[in-house]
Amino acid sequence: MTHHTEEHKKVLIAWLNDAYSMEKGLVPVLENHAKDAKNHPQVQSRIQQHIEATKRHADLVKGRIEALGGDVSNVKAGVGSLMGSLQSVTTGAFKDELVKNALSDFASENFEIASYKALITAAQEVGDQETVRVCQEILHDEEDMAHWLDQNLPMVTKETMRQKAPEMK
Repeated sequence: MTHHTEEHKKVLIAWLNDAYSMEKGLVPVLENHAKDAKNHPQVQSRIQQHIEATKRHADLVKGRIEALGGDVSNVKAGVGSLMGSLQSVTTGAFKDELVKNALSDFASENFEIASYKALITAAQEVGDQETVRVCQEILHDEEDMAHWLDQNLPMVTKETMRQKAPEMK
């Protein structure tokens, strides 16, 4: 491996650490959103499925970091978890938390999609086909969740309008 490729590999490891932190930070957010959806079983069930996928994504990314000879950044993961915990309580005080959560989740999913597309490109540049495969698998899950959110946002919005509009005045 040339020095140039070694430097690229270090960048890839750093970006994988960012992705690991992102995934770890989203778990408490999604757990809070699942609690907020307690009166909406279909929404709650889908969020719970995505919590499990998100935990699996963190494990997969951690495995790639370690396989590349890197260490998981506990500082980045800790900051990501802290930020996720803080974000997870920010919508709870609102009467329209289900819609706000859906908007936040849609934004997060699209950020993740962009992140994994960048990671796939970086891994291809380094010649790391296993990281490409893992990131493509995760990307597929993120795209599925973004699509589900996109398809269900109108329903969540309508339900919130029907149930909460009188309370929001």
